[in-house]
Amino acid sequence: MAALEKIQAKTFWPIHIEHWQASGQSQVAYCRQHDLCPQKLGYWKRKSTVKPTTSPTGFTRIRVDGDRSSAPVPGLSLQFNDGIRLEGITQDTMPCIQPLLELLR
Repeated sequence: MAALEKIQAKTFWPIHIEHWQASGQSQVAYCRQHDLCPQKLGYWKRKSTVKPTTSPTGFTRIRVDGDRSSAPVPGLSLQFNDGIRLEGITQDTMPCIQPLLELLR
């Protein structure tokens, strides 16, 4: 399949899946009415519901204290140009810090 066809399919099928779900019709009836291949609709429906197996990415919630004059917590700390510091990074907190570091790279 050509690159343009793949891009078009990625926008074409989700729209039809949404319309089919709202129609209340069976997949076959909807496809017959819109001259679509039921197997392709089923394929794209399954593809749209598959969850990625990789670890999630995105934002991690952190707490920033307003008082920056306190003594640093033992362990590794990161300080950003705007003065915000992440402190107390230890082996126990690395699972939370690693996704943040990946986002900053």
